[in-house]
Amino acid sequence: MMKKTLIDLDSQLPQVTHSWVESDRTAQTHFLGLVVIAISVWTIGVPLAASSIQAGSNHAIGLFVSSCAVAVVLWIASFTTIGRFKAIAESLPAELADTASGRAFKTNPWFAFAATITSVHIGVLVGHGIVLLG
Repeated sequence: MMKKTLIDLDSQLPQVTHSWVESDRTAQTHFLGLVVIAISVWTIGVPLAASSIQAGSNHAIGLFVSSCAVAVVLWIASFTTIGRFKAIAESLPAELADTASGRAFKTNPWFAFAATITSVHIGVLVGHGIVLLG
């Protein structure tokens, strides 16, 4: 006959919560890193592609429209990642929020990050417009 074993789930909950928060924070960090790499490629790639076409031509206008579309996608990805980080910071369990890293994570300037991402996107688009549209 099988013996039934009771597992005390309440005692394991803090460890599971801590593991979930850390894995979610790590996943968002990786995603933000990929977004930053994509922004770098987008920033450099469009002017490199433009070097082979004449400014103001139909190809340049099409490339600028494509650049705008990429900018919107990267901006949305950046903002949602910053929003997820902010949500993680606001919902930290008490045992994690009381640590030094938890307090530092909660006090990050989320608005400044969003403003920086927006200004980078606007600056790159203005630069692409100058290069592509003449």
